[in-house]
Formats: sequence, C-alpha cells, structure tokens
Amino acid sequence: MYIGSEFVWFTGQIEDINDPKKINRVKVRCFGFYDDSVSVDNLPWATVIMPTTSASYKGIGSNHELVVGSWVVGFFRDGPSAQDPIIMGSIATQTNGTIDIPTEAQLNPPTNKVHKTEGGHLIEYDNTDGSKRINIQHASGTTININNDGTVEINAINDIVNIDGNTTITGTLHVTGAQTNDSTIIAQGEITGNEIPLSTHKHEGSPTAGSGPQSDTGEPKA
Repeated sequence: MYIGSEFVWFTGQIEDINDPKKINRVKVRCFGFYDDSVSVDNLPWATVIMPTTSASYKGIGSNHELVVGSWVVGFFRDGPSAQDPIIMGSIATQTNGTIDIPTEAQLNPPTNKVHKTEGGHLIEYDNTDGSKRINIQHASGTTININNDGTVEINAINDIVNIDGNTTITGTLHVTGAQTNDSTIIAQGEITGNEIPLSTHKHEGSPTAGSGPQSDTGEPKA
C-alpha cells in the first residue's frame, strides 16, 4: 500500500495452503473480489501476517496454522488493484453446525487456553481456579500433565516410556511392575528385598551356595 492510496479490506476463505516457495503464503478467495469463475490456480498468493512472537527471519519463528476452509480477514497491499492480499487473522464461527474453536476451549469464562492441530495434538493451559493445569496430549492419547498441585503425570498410551541418557531421580522410586536391568546395578546405600539387606544375606542350605555371606553363583557346591 502506498501513501495516499485507498485502504481496501476483505473477508475470505482459504482454498490452498501448499505454497511452492514455502514462505508462509496461502490462496484465499476474497468475497466480492474473486467469485467462483476464478479458479484456485488463478488466485493470487496471500501473505500471512505473523505475531511479534514470531521473528520470521532466517528460519527463526513459526508458520501459520490456517487450513483449507478457514475464514480470514485482511487487506490488499496494492489497494483497489486487489492482487496482493495480506491476511491479518482468522475468524471463528461455525462450520456445518460445528463450533470452530476447540471443544476444550468452549468454557464461560474462557479460562482454558487451548492450542489444537488438525492432526489431533493438543496443548492446554488451564487457568480455572482450583483446577489449574498444563496438559500436553499426543494424537494417540499419550499425555504429559502438570496438575493443580504441581504433580507431573506421564501416561503413555502403549505403556512404553523411553529415557535415553543418564537419569537422576531425587526421592523414592516406586515400581509396581517387574523391573529388568541389562547392566550392573551400583548402589551407594543398602539394597533390601522383603526387608532383607542383600549385602549380608546368606543362602544357607542352598545346594548352590557356599558357606558364609557369599552370593549364589549358580554353580553346584563342591
């Protein structure tokens, strides 16, 4: 837009998000400017304005999250020529009877701040008094949840959690299932089993145990 030129704004609907240059552009059918006689191929590429929290510089920042069907509002940078659209934001209403904001955010007052993708991934920042929480949920159903009291819960839908690297646990580790180890267990304190300290435990009377506080090697006693 140039100084003194006419400001021309529009509402429209996204029809293509596959930008061949991968520079965050979309194609939008601007109502009153491009009717159905204009094919999607002939619609101009529209630039999406990003928030100041996105640097949009040398690979730093984020991309838009518009999808085909999103309603948007914007203006034409070239004024009445209407060939250089700029998208300022999206508009949530209802589509075929479905409210356009996530179900998790449909609260009064809207205390749950929700980010949900078309693939089903979900992040919630719930500010509801008495039940404040942060929830990260994968489309599969796996969740990482920080509850109102600060408790962290990890629930893997397939019961598998892999941790790669050295891991330090400060506090008590409570294991309810079987525990397996592929390497040596090194303990600075005492290891007990059924309240029996293993360091002084003897296998007295065992056919494979030697005399004294020895470990059972599994070999027959001489």
